[in-house]
Amino acid sequence: MKKLFALLLTLSFALGLLAGCGSTEPAGDTQEDSSAAQTETSGDLKKIVITEDVRGYHWAPAYLAQTLGYFAEEGLDAEFQTIKGGDASAPVLSGDAQFCLKGIETALMLNEAGQGCKILVSTTQKYPYQLMGAGEEYSTIESLRGQVVAGGLSTNSGPYSFAKACISSAGMDPDSDVNVTTMASSGYAAAIASGSLQGAVSTNPWSAKMLSDAGAVVIVDGTDADVIQGIIGSSSYELFTVITSDALIQSDPELVQKAVNAIAKAMKWMETATPEEIAEQLSTLFDGAQEGELLYDAQYDKEHQVANYTGYHTASGFQAGVNLTKLAGGITGDPTEDQIYDESFLDNAWQAMGNAQ
Repeated sequence: MKKLFALLLTLSFALGLLAGCGSTEPAGDTQEDSSAAQTETSGDLKKIVITEDVRGYHWAPAYLAQTLGYFAEEGLDAEFQTIKGGDASAPVLSGDAQFCLKGIETALMLNEAGQGCKILVSTTQKYPYQLMGAGEEYSTIESLRGQVVAGGLSTNSGPYSFAKACISSAGMDPDSDVNVTTMASSGYAAAIASGSLQGAVSTNPWSAKMLSDAGAVVIVDGTDADVIQGIIGSSSYELFTVITSDALIQSDPELVQKAVNAIAKAMKWMETATPEEIAEQLSTLFDGAQEGELLYDAQYDKEHQVANYTGYHTASGFQAGVNLTKLAGGITGDPTEDQIYDESFLDNAWQAMGNAQ
């Protein structure tokens, strides 16, 4: 198990993937604003800045809080800024933004480094990764022996580590038995068609669909509870999160409460909404999404129960995050849950809605 942990550790960091934050691929066009604006009043609404490394479906509750008008109900207007070539948590720590969409490992590392922050909301509860084979002849992990498997853009990414962890779980040496290589996901289909690629890791539902359309088959589904349990020791893993600084919690808890109220309302709406309704409400913030992409993501999310409709974390998911981040070298200590999470705002939000969790 330790070997598997060690191989998967950077899964968290991807996120700068998923988010960790953020290894998920952007679903739409976003714009960078190198000088994130301070909170300011716009009409009767107070503007808040929410930063992200990528625009990704799995942070849907934060986006829906804006498009459904829940931020406005709380007197807020959210501006989402995609930070290209930097870390989305930096503007939050400097006070130029109020919240960021990242992964659990970010909060773990920042807190150990003395840069206090808290996870306010967890927006997912499962991994959306899939290890896929190029065709039926590559439908098992063992069939990838001696073959080429794409693991994302870099060797320290979540997809790359996920590929290695899957290979190791089958009793093979991921450094010698399989050629795990780096490649942009946009090149997967062509490489499969040419026969130069026999496996690849998809990081979101739409990219998995693109591979399936090219004839690929699913070998390992990261949303499968038993599969993930065997790899990280937990069937749940609250990877995607909304983070703020300790400084903002201390200086303006009312603002934090309003933001969490809005996101909780969006989660409640999302739980009973149809995939079609979710896709429609997200569309204004995903202008660059391909036709059918958001609907496909929403349908997959519902079918595989990826979304977190309460916003809370699990103890096992937290411990898995600590183990992965520690083994990756991101942290050395053993933080407690209350050092990483502040879910008191969630408690207040659900109580106000008459749905105490």
